[in-house]
Amino acid sequence: MRFWLSLSCLAVLIALAGCTARSGASGAARPAATPPAPPPEPPPPPEPPQAPQPLPEGPEDNCVTIHSGECIPAPQFNGMATELSADYAADSNFEAQWGLHAINAHLAYGHVNLLEGPDAAPGEGVTIGVIDTGIDDEHPIFEGKTIHKEFLFGVEQETGESFSHGTAVASIAAGAQTDNPNAPHGVAWGADLAVWAIPLGDPDNVYDPITLEELAEDDAGWVELFQPVFDWRAAGNQLDILNLSFGYEGLINQYTEEDLRANFSQAIDILAQTDAREKTILVWAAGNQNGDLCGAGVPNCVDGRIEAVSVGILPGLLAYMEELQGHSIAVVALQPDGGAIADFSNRCGIAADHCIAAPGDDVVVAFFGRESGEPGIRRYLPGGGTSFAAPMVSGGLAIMKQLFRDQLLNEELVSRLFLTADSTGIYADRDVYGNGRMDLGAATSPVGVLDVPITTGLATAAHASLASTGLRMGAAFGDGLAAAFDGDELMALDDFGAPFWYELDSFAATTDGPAMSARLRTFLGPGTGLAAVGGGGPGLTALGVSGSVLRMPTAAGNGHLALAEGAVAVNAAHGGGFSAMAFTTGPLRPAMPAAGAALAWQPGDLPVGFRAGWISERETMLGSLGQGAFGNLSAGTAFVGFDGSLGLGGWRFGAGGEFGMANPVAHGGMIREISALMTSTFAVHATRGFERAGSLSFSLSQPLRVENGWAALTVPSARTKAREVVHSALRADLAPGERQLDLAAQWNRALPFGELRLGAIWSHWPGHRDVLGPQVALLSGWRWTF
Repeated sequence: MRFWLSLSCLAVLIALAGCTARSGASGAARPAATPPAPPPEPPPPPEPPQAPQPLPEGPEDNCVTIHSGECIPAPQFNGMATELSADYAADSNFEAQWGLHAINAHLAYGHVNLLEGPDAAPGEGVTIGVIDTGIDDEHPIFEGKTIHKEFLFGVEQETGESFSHGTAVASIAAGAQTDNPNAPHGVAWGADLAVWAIPLGDPDNVYDPITLEELAEDDAGWVELFQPVFDWRAAGNQLDILNLSFGYEGLINQYTEEDLRANFSQAIDILAQTDAREKTILVWAAGNQNGDLCGAGVPNCVDGRIEAVSVGILPGLLAYMEELQGHSIAVVALQPDGGAIADFSNRCGIAADHCIAAPGDDVVVAFFGRESGEPGIRRYLPGGGTSFAAPMVSGGLAIMKQLFRDQLLNEELVSRLFLTADSTGIYADRDVYGNGRMDLGAATSPVGVLDVPITTGLATAAHASLASTGLRMGAAFGDGLAAAFDGDELMALDDFGAPFWYELDSFAATTDGPAMSARLRTFLGPGTGLAAVGGGGPGLTALGVSGSVLRMPTAAGNGHLALAEGAVAVNAAHGGGFSAMAFTTGPLRPAMPAAGAALAWQPGDLPVGFRAGWISERETMLGSLGQGAFGNLSAGTAFVGFDGSLGLGGWRFGAGGEFGMANPVAHGGMIREISALMTSTFAVHATRGFERAGSLSFSLSQPLRVENGWAALTVPSARTKAREVVHSALRADLAPGERQLDLAAQWNRALPFGELRLGAIWSHWPGHRDVLGPQVALLSGWRWTF
């Protein structure tokens, strides 16, 4: 237990923070047995030194899809996040901690809300580890929070006889929201805690760097310290973040890699976590040595004060040791006014590549200790030190861990934290600020263009832009596919490989059946065309060949031929009651090309006719259009139909119907297979003419509807830490849940010039969907041919 023996006379291992009031030139803040009275109110939060980094604006590919599935342009997403974050920023617990605003934590909360849902508490489901003096788990700021505690080297539960440094540190990382308006909440106020209590000494403002001999004596003790922590992790407890707000006196630049490996090898080995399945992120306080008293001849001593040009020895190990890089972070402290480096804080120096800056001066912490001679006081006080900057980072990492659902490697979280830091303005000075000021708003936003990976490996996956991804379903499908997608998610990846999830059903747009323009064409159409080919196609009453533009005049959508609306048609008729038609959309409808043919037979004087046809859709499937990750769709559809009429009591009654089978093909996207689709449409009608009152007609019809069929999809739903994409297999029923029925009435009256028409259509379950109530359309018009 040499580590404990070293700690028992500890002038070298110290807590790197305190709760005393500070002035700008007094050096590092230190723990005090009797803290001064707090100010009447916490200082107002200053503006961040640099505006948050928004998503890039410009091309439509920068559209961002929020949790509801709606894809909105980047400027709008930034606006929504800012508006939502304003509610968090206006909370009294948030306002009590200036550092939360400085790191754009409110924007991170807004992103968690937008991307994970409004009920997700920042950091929820993540445990932050803390090695420190211990924790007062009865403090109000930890109410309702799960806290695992262990006591090492003979340390006992803190009683409040002295300032609890660990309580203060833990409150910044994960303190809960309270009813006290002067109490700040932690960065990740939804996270839980695991605390290992160790004995820590008090600094004395004198720079007295640890010697290599003392390091060698303490070397084995670091194994005794970290082994219980990593054993707890190995027992199945998740420990991805470990806050370490303590350290030795000594600047890393005053030691060599060779000397450190020779005298501190066991500590380096256990911190490297070589055998860990995934390494815990070590978040180190950089040190408070700047401005400490120093003697003549001490390196970096200027006018009797140390210039801490680099981080301390423990956080600085990563500057030399490659095995510590990627999962270790050194954190320097910022002050409120302007957000510059705090006077007491070490600079990043030679550890700049692995260093970041966060608020650490004049931050409000949970206090537990002695005040005015009375122990066990619980309250909130301002304090300063890199000890309090480190848990800002630890809490931020917990939010990132939550947002990305533990699918990023811890090393990827560290890299993302560095890459999204604000490195503009004063933060461009890497020697001081390393990677810059931590920006949680940027770290929790999609970076660059979001892509949907269609195949496996992240580096080699075929992908499609999320902004272009969608499936516009034809009216015949109603809400069948959207209902089948309900509850499923689609994953997209940003430029750094971070996953974001969206509701899959929101990418399936539905169509509300025949458009009003089609209804108007039917309403004002001639009303006497031959119904044998497509139910209202061009009249074929004589021998010969003619050309025309195919239109769909019936309220029922004209059955299957509606899929080729606007096509150019060639018609032919034979005196034996046969007629034929070939058609193509050609260049008239390049986005949804279709071609086909139809035959009709009206046998003699029988009141019934028959028809059959084939339609080839090259870019659509029964009017459905896939884009982006849904790939391309096509279909060939065969249909048969009948129609007939008879007179009875002055009325003319008629009926018609079609039945079809589509053979779809899907390629280049998430849809792997689509079964044959059975379709139907029908109409019954009655018409009567009156000698002096025009004509009156009624009809009941069903637009084209898919009766059965299914689609099989493989949807990207997650990514692994080995950077492989996980796909979920889905089988979606394509038949809609409801059936649209249209009841129509129409009155026509001949006038000296033209014809007056009045009509009404009542639709039940319009669009074959149950989300819309019955709809009524009233129509009126005047038809004049010349």
